[in-house]
Amino acid sequence: MLQRMRKHFDAQEELREKVLDVSREVIRLSARAIAATHREDQSNADEFLAKSRDTLATLTEAVKAEPHLANSGIILAAYQEYGEATLVRALIRDGKLLTPEELSIPYKPYLAALADTVGELRRHALDLIRVDEVERAEQALKLMEEIFELLMEFDYPDAILPGMKRKQDMVRRVIEHTRGDLTIAIRQRKLERTLKRAERGK
Repeated sequence: MLQRMRKHFDAQEELREKVLDVSREVIRLSARAIAATHREDQSNADEFLAKSRDTLATLTEAVKAEPHLANSGIILAAYQEYGEATLVRALIRDGKLLTPEELSIPYKPYLAALADTVGELRRHALDLIRVDEVERAEQALKLMEEIFELLMEFDYPDAILPGMKRKQDMVRRVIEHTRGDLTIAIRQRKLERTLKRAERGK
């Protein structure tokens, strides 16, 4: 009996270590994909995402073999980071919001990834403001607001959807800050154009 029990828990420990390594690799590749997306380096973004997706597939197989892992933080973190990277790429490149089914990830990490995507869209909007592409920055803000409206539909306690209320509050603050930054940029642009017209009129 002792040998059977030790064998069972040894296998559990070995699987956990393997899953942890794979999860870390998914998270690393996803972070690199996001960075490449912001650099507008589409080739590398696609490559990192493809590797992340393939690596994530091994986690999916582990969950099939050991269903109790499905809601572990290790698994959910990998799904969330991959989901965020893929959403960021699709939103910035195509203005398209992918569904959980298109990403092949569960609902909980999808919603968490969607909330975190707003922070990346703010970064994108600020990058656009710096190069005076205010109209595109406004489009990014609109996407952020649409995501926020979607997230607010999920008014569930932490027992059902852990951390969602905190993320909703975070998204609201990020949008408010971005709206303020964009308002300042628009006013500054109008002022500069007014001054230029005045100079030409002299």
